[in-house]
Amino acid sequence: MMPFLAPAQAANPNLYVSAENSYVANHFTGSMVIELVVNDPNLSDTGVGKGEPDVTINGKSIRMVQATDGKWYAYFANLDKAKIADQTVGLAGQGLDFGEFCSKDTTVFGPTFSGSDGLAIPRTGSTGATNGNSVFSTCTSIPNGSIINNVVRYPKSINTNSAIPSGQIGLNSAVWPIIQLYSFSNGVVIQYNRGGGVQTVSLQYDDIPNITTSVDRTNYPPN
Repeated sequence: MMPFLAPAQAANPNLYVSAENSYVANHFTGSMVIELVVNDPNLSDTGVGKGEPDVTINGKSIRMVQATDGKWYAYFANLDKAKIADQTVGLAGQGLDFGEFCSKDTTVFGPTFSGSDGLAIPRTGSTGATNGNSVFSTCTSIPNGSIINNVVRYPKSINTNSAIPSGQIGLNSAVWPIIQLYSFSNGVVIQYNRGGGVQTVSLQYDDIPNITTSVDRTNYPPN
């Protein structure tokens, strides 16, 4: 997962995007998993039902999940690159293991994810789940196996306060952290449609520019 860097831009004070980084002109590439965080004091109560923040990626909805810290989180990645990365895995739970995949039509996990193009869930054992080599199909049961996702490390714990639906949107905790997958090849526009004004972060999806290497000598001793 691309590391979280909290930006200071006044234009999006409640929306944080891990790929927002002026040093690389907001570029990201390949199978990078991007973390979104909505930190809104109006939605931070963890013991009372709160409406889900309205967040979109290129106009498509992405589901946000409330964690125990009161902030709302989502993870997304490029669909095709996630599948390719998952195909490189030798041992389950190592390397670029995205977990297992489900189609966007899956509803058994609680909320719907129809705005996405597919899902990656962290555990094994869901009926209908596939790996990166296969076409996505609808998952029809809650996964009950081991966690094999290795691309999202140390996610915040989902809010399971008994007074509210899990994560505020009714997401079964067995599929957290869920990665929502989208098809995109160039610009990625993330918007938090907050009352009082839209907060926007624009990313560029392609090769990261201006990365070079240099050496400090012409000859090196053998290993």
